[in-house]
Amino acid sequence: MFKLLRPRYIPAAPAIALFLISAGSIGFALYAQYVQKLLPCVLCLYQRVPFYVVAGLSIVALMLVRFPAAARVIIYLCAATFGVGTAIAFYHVGVQELWWEGPAMCGGVQSGAGSVADLKAQLMAQPIIRCDKIDWTLFGITMPTVNVFFSAALTVLCLIAPSRWMKK
Repeated sequence: MFKLLRPRYIPAAPAIALFLISAGSIGFALYAQYVQKLLPCVLCLYQRVPFYVVAGLSIVALMLVRFPAAARVIIYLCAATFGVGTAIAFYHVGVQELWWEGPAMCGGVQSGAGSVADLKAQLMAQPIIRCDKIDWTLFGITMPTVNVFFSAALTVLCLIAPSRWMKK
């Protein structure tokens, strides 16, 4: 039984896991936006960026799996990226809890405009989504709060994974 608990060196496992987690997180955010009609504020959109970056970095790490040192560096970059994501999510929680003021521009823009006039019309019709307004909770926990803990856990995972599952 204890053999199962010992870490095995599976060089591609962290990169695959990070890609699946990032893609799943982005998919969930897009589902909430387009299916559940929860329009994101600008801080919600910023919180997605680290997941896009990590998805790209994990693909690079998969391509560099034959070069373990380079793949480990990429996974550590993922840790830094998730650390930034944690900070963005914490800032958003602070705005929602009115600990501090949010950014001046607090509306999500979705464009498919073909011209400047079309873009202007879209911007004028676009609802302004306030960053301090709470639209969704689960047991009193908001999405940015969940993202703080999720991103922090992923940061720790990315700091541990290279030494536990990738060749040295």
